[in-house]
Amino acid sequence: MSLLLLCLIAPATSLLLVSGIAKIVALDDAPRVLSALRLPLRHPRLTVTAVSLCEVALALGLAVTDGQARVAAAVAILLLLAGFTAVTARAVGHGSTDDCGCLGRFSSTPLSPALVRRNAVLSAAALLLAVVCAIASASSDPSAVVLAGAHPLPALIATAVSAALVSAGFATARAGRRGGMPAPDIASSRPALIREDGLVIDVATEAARGRGQLLVFAQPHCDRCLRVIDLLDQHHDALAPWLDVRIVYPVGAGRDWNAPARENDGPRTPAALDLNGALAGALDVGAERPVGVLMATNGHPVLPYANGENDIRGLVSALVRSRG
Repeated sequence: MSLLLLCLIAPATSLLLVSGIAKIVALDDAPRVLSALRLPLRHPRLTVTAVSLCEVALALGLAVTDGQARVAAAVAILLLLAGFTAVTARAVGHGSTDDCGCLGRFSSTPLSPALVRRNAVLSAAALLLAVVCAIASASSDPSAVVLAGAHPLPALIATAVSAALVSAGFATARAGRRGGMPAPDIASSRPALIREDGLVIDVATEAARGRGQLLVFAQPHCDRCLRVIDLLDQHHDALAPWLDVRIVYPVGAGRDWNAPARENDGPRTPAALDLNGALAGALDVGAERPVGVLMATNGHPVLPYANGENDIRGLVSALVRSRG
């Protein structure tokens, strides 16, 4: 049990120390990080500082304490990681693709489903750690520092393995980057949209011809989407000379979201259908609606995506001002 405890504590303390120190060093990035996580807190630097110091304190507590104090530290780590998992899952669900700031400026780890899965695995490992600490407390096992002194070779191996696991975890999460460039499906199969008149269009090709594309992924019976469509109608004349704006609705098996009929005497933003949500999937658009994706004239999407009504309003305002 002592060696198992040591093998669990080594990677946990390594991860927490690196994570906490990295965020403190990059404290100037706190507002950007909380914005990426969709946490509109009023004091971002104070919040990130508190979380970072908590990580460092828990790492030290886990390493140097024993008994019930070590169990308390392990349980706190479990709650912290579970909270991280919930926050990242929420941000990904809202379509965020920015850097999570997990390791400050030491490593870039964009928000993605892979990051959520990694955090979930870490939470499960923290649960195992808490259980083992409770068992070790009952058997009066000494602190990890004492154990490392008594078993130097296993301690060295555990430290090396922990470093490898932490590196592999962050590399896997980075591999899940969303929306950074057109997904392979865009370059190969090039998912098309169907206009209301039945014409099939390839938005990447249209963009490459010199017409920027603003795709607003929406769904019917969505008040936020309707307000965004009204906004686009208001600015139709300002955007139309240089930008194709389309409201995109997925349609297909299990996605009976046909574009709703519109009666409007003023400018009308055209709609298009995305068969089986293929284009949304290729662009790795999140679950939130509405989402605005601006495609530059090189055929690549511009990051970050505009997630939600407020982001789209800001994007449209910036586009209008750019040609004002």
